Amino acid sequence: METTLAGHYQIVRHLGGGGFGQTFLAKDSHLPGEPLCVVKQLKPKAADNATLEMAKRLFNREAQTLYRLGDHDQLPRLLAHFEQDDEFYLVQEYIEGQPLDREFAERRPLSEASVIPLLQDILEVLVFVHQQHVIHRDIKPANLIRRSQDGKIVLIDFGAVKEVSAQVRNTPGQTSLTIVIGSPGYMPSEQVAGRPQFSSDIFAVGMVCLQALTGMNPRELPHDSLTGEFSCALFKDRAPVSPGFAAILDKMVRYDYRQRYQSAIEALQALERLLHQQPGQSESTILWQPLGLPTLDEPEGQVGLESAFYVERPPIEADCYEAIIKPGALIRVKAPRQMGKTSLMSRILDRANEQGYHTASLNFQSADAEFLTNLDQFLQWFCASISWELNREDKLEIYWKGILGSKNKCTNYFQRYLLSELTSPMVLGLDEVDQIFQHPDIATDFFGLLRAWHERGKNEAVWQKLRLVIVHSKEVYIPLNINQSPFNVGLPIELPELNHAQVEDLVRRHGLSFSAHQFDRLMAMVGGHPYLVRVALYQIARGRMTLEQLLKVAPTEEGPYYDHLRRHLLNLHENTELVAAVKQVVAAESPIEIRTAEAFKLRSMGLVKFQGNTVRPLCDLYRLYFRDRLASP
Repeated sequence: METTLAGHYQIVRHLGGGGFGQTFLAKDSHLPGEPLCVVKQLKPKAADNATLEMAKRLFNREAQTLYRLGDHDQLPRLLAHFEQDDEFYLVQEYIEGQPLDREFAERRPLSEASVIPLLQDILEVLVFVHQQHVIHRDIKPANLIRRSQDGKIVLIDFGAVKEVSAQVRNTPGQTSLTIVIGSPGYMPSEQVAGRPQFSSDIFAVGMVCLQALTGMNPRELPHDSLTGEFSCALFKDRAPVSPGFAAILDKMVRYDYRQRYQSAIEALQALERLLHQQPGQSESTILWQPLGLPTLDEPEGQVGLESAFYVERPPIEADCYEAIIKPGALIRVKAPRQMGKTSLMSRILDRANEQGYHTASLNFQSADAEFLTNLDQFLQWFCASISWELNREDKLEIYWKGILGSKNKCTNYFQRYLLSELTSPMVLGLDEVDQIFQHPDIATDFFGLLRAWHERGKNEAVWQKLRLVIVHSKEVYIPLNINQSPFNVGLPIELPELNHAQVEDLVRRHGLSFSAHQFDRLMAMVGGHPYLVRVALYQIARGRMTLEQLLKVAPTEEGPYYDHLRRHLLNLHENTELVAAVKQVVAAESPIEIRTAEAFKLRSMGLVKFQGNTVRPLCDLYRLYFRDRLASP
């Protein structure tokens, strides 16, 4: 190639290359001091018009992306891009420093105290990249430069960038330039399959950290032979890692992309929560000491956004986060009580906030009884409550005039006032909507109204701004016209119990260690019911009782589940058929068949689980308690 490009970029030496291009170090003779720069040459292997046209599109797209990324101090600035002799060139800022692959060359393990700030540094720049809707796709030590002047990590080589919204599609007879981009060992399975996600970058960063901790190349790292999962526990003898930091790294490198942090901001927030969970310590102390137990949350109500005790149930969270950004979205979350419905709703709204959406949360338990006897009053309360949550002025006196019915007035209030004045979508979280089921006339009209709004969102731009998250318990049921309610449209989410791995994770988060036998006994007693599990672990972690003591008193009214069990008992006594069915189920030593109606009601209450067409108690807690309390005199 020519030694001078565009008349002033003088090639100094070849830096490397492969695939469709080469990279050179150059100096710019047009600027004082002839500063160094990096010239990247994109050179298609084929010279036909179709290939050149596609190469040009890729080149321009990459240049636009690099321009957009040029505002961050830890990314090299794009200085120029141009075409010359059917070849394409990008000119970027030269970063003086040493790539991490040279630092790792000695294969000497780094301490956790050194890897934590490294991870924090990488995630901070990756947050900016992901916020620009860009996936890097080739994060590895060679593309991470420790800048000489300040030691900060600079992320380079965006030749692999791909905007989430753009997909290059092949057409018959067209030459394809799309290839799987990434580096073996740092590239997760979905990226190998050509479907990179934001969490693909998270996987790569996690593997860089595991390499730093162990001194081992990612392809040498031990992994579970059955699941293929990487885990800090597998190399604890070689590189011990504190439990809190290990939990973060383990989640970053999960095989299933839906079980990882979904973007850099999620991973960074988790790391920052870990670093600051011991108030009163200096930041340096927090950074370099293995961290102790987080403050134990009371196991009641929703699990706060900052809590260390929320357990994700993949792919539920990822599916909800993906759904809520779609125009006119509707998510329906149902489960028995105390299964985590409100906690999930809070996280969906939090994700919507991160997208710059307006959010409002409304719990229907807060509705005064007087509002639930008259549809007009109820809809006025609903509109006023949403206005308050959005910090908007109440304008009911303007829209609640005239002969139009209350449903039309409510619709106009949303369409002509709340939605029309918003520049971004509005997400409503409607919690405990089963409170309305007890008032059939209002339930029929209100849920029919929500269904009508959702249908309008399929075609009308103003209603596409409205996104709904509807949360209700399965323990209360009302027959509604299926075509006039929102309960057969949108994304249905039914929260399952926690599985064994998730309960084990929760045990570790409480700082507890059980033998396999102890863990099996706990699972037999409470199953994977999130509330039951958290109550047990809270009591044990606080030192209020041992596991043996808990197992002894759990199915009695002396134990910590008294209120929970009594509520179920009172509900059962309202239906003699259910009492008879429960007596059958808890008396049997193996799953049995009962009438279909009772089986589904008991399942909706969370008291039994199906095995084929048969049912058995969800856990021994229910078996033992109801066997005793429902026993014949």
